Amino acid sequence: MKSKGSLFWVLDHTKTSFGRRKLKKWVTQPLLNLREINARLDAVSEVLHSESSVFGQIENHLHKLPDIERGVCSIYHKKCSTKEFFLIVKTLYHLKSEFQALIPAVNSHVQSDLLRTFILEIPELLCPAEHYLKVLNEQAAKIGDKTELFKDLSDFPLIKKRKDEIQEVTDKIQIHLQEIRKILKNPSAQYVTVSGQEFMIEVKNSAVACIPTDWIKVGSTKAVSRFHSPFIVENYRHLNQLREQLVLDCNAEWLDFLENFSEHYQSLCTAVHRLAAIDCIFSLAKVAKQGDYCRPTLLEERKIIIKNGRHPVIDVLLGEQDQYVPNSTNLSGDAERVMIITGPNMGGKSSYIKQVALITIMAQIGSYVPAEEATIGIVDGIYTRMGAADNIYKGQSTFMEELTDTAEIIRKATSQSLVILDELGRGTSTHDGIAIAYATLEHFIRDVESLTLFVTHYPPVCELEKSYSQQVGNYHMGFLVSEDESKQDTGEEAPEFVTFLYQITRGIAARSYGLNVAKLADVPGEILKKAASKSKELEGLVNMKRKRLKCFTKLWTATDAKDLRKWTDECEMEDVADLSS
Repeated sequence: MKSKGSLFWVLDHTKTSFGRRKLKKWVTQPLLNLREINARLDAVSEVLHSESSVFGQIENHLHKLPDIERGVCSIYHKKCSTKEFFLIVKTLYHLKSEFQALIPAVNSHVQSDLLRTFILEIPELLCPAEHYLKVLNEQAAKIGDKTELFKDLSDFPLIKKRKDEIQEVTDKIQIHLQEIRKILKNPSAQYVTVSGQEFMIEVKNSAVACIPTDWIKVGSTKAVSRFHSPFIVENYRHLNQLREQLVLDCNAEWLDFLENFSEHYQSLCTAVHRLAAIDCIFSLAKVAKQGDYCRPTLLEERKIIIKNGRHPVIDVLLGEQDQYVPNSTNLSGDAERVMIITGPNMGGKSSYIKQVALITIMAQIGSYVPAEEATIGIVDGIYTRMGAADNIYKGQSTFMEELTDTAEIIRKATSQSLVILDELGRGTSTHDGIAIAYATLEHFIRDVESLTLFVTHYPPVCELEKSYSQQVGNYHMGFLVSEDESKQDTGEEAPEFVTFLYQITRGIAARSYGLNVAKLADVPGEILKKAASKSKELEGLVNMKRKRLKCFTKLWTATDAKDLRKWTDECEMEDVADLSS
């Protein structure tokens, strides 16, 4: 979703991983409640225009944070190490202190109820972190030593008991050293540890003869031999058993400790969500600064009115040197609510309808939008059918995929929805495509009554404006046409030059100028000339059929000889002759 060219890519200026995930959730789940949307917009507006240093300090704190959301979740599921636990809890404790210090400034300078509530709640929500931080031994936590992890063992009696038992056995072994010194007649003799083997008695090989026969040899070199006395063998075995049991006890106490910490999971998660929301608000404020953005007005009425709106993604991709051509939109539930859009291929139709959808989404997540003005009625869903692709896995053709998506939209869309259909019916024959497109659009006009943008290359669909003149408007993407100079020189048919204006304009575009796109795609010239000639031929046939139909209709209405003479005068002789062919 972060890929270049997506709406999320435009909006994401977050500082934290959990803030980024929160923003993704905002984009995929826009708000439906007017009060909540306006509260977000108020917060974004304040960050955008505020001169207070509070927001800068908060942003600096956010910039340094690790992924504490995943850290807290890992603790809750008992999947974290002691090192991770310590780092997360230490971070939460520092956050508590930092936000606690901001409270006076927040009370004085922050006006947004949403921001003030979020910021002031955080210190209290993070209070548990201090207690758990004080319990831990930092060095032991960092190296993962659970046996020395807890500073005060009064709350961990099992560990304390096991350590006391270990100390008792260790003391016995140390006392036994006095007896060993007497046997060896060496008052300075000490235990040695080699390769993890403890409490060994080291004797020079020349003095081995004086060693008691019940001592066990555990190692030797060319110079010395090392032994364990029977007492050490027994107590060392017992000591190791106690140490192993201590590890098990510490692991059990660690899990209990995490379980106890998990009692505060909800409050800590709430604090993290507050931080994530603040991060998102700061991100949206940065978006509002990057160009000519405006604060949208949100309503509960069915309308989308955008003055000189721009596609948020293309606007950023083009940059300042090559500005995006702005377009306006005026849809209203009690007036014109359906736009039928025609025009040349590559003329900007799809970009325009995406622009309307993206601006609507931005408005409903509480973001400023790329337009001079925008009034957005809250929609309960945006339903789109765009593009062409089959589904080999399901065994569905391109046309089947198209109709499956459309059927889903028909089932789910309501009068409060925004419906966007791009070239419905193009995956089948012209007649079937026109019929499906016409019937589907009429269903949305008459039955669903949703705000609808319908892109088509089928002129008959545009006739719906006549039947529903109050609800439907025909539009096209503006363009200029000029003939190819080679046509003037040779007399051969050739594709026209089409200059795209990318401006939404009232009226129908009679043609789609597909040959112009073929030319832009570097289709060979001979093929283009042949295609232009064939296009001219087919256009002539269509016009002839229209003439025939017109003449036949007039003949059918003739009631006497006078009408028949009038019909004969109006229809040229070749048209009359054509009627019999």
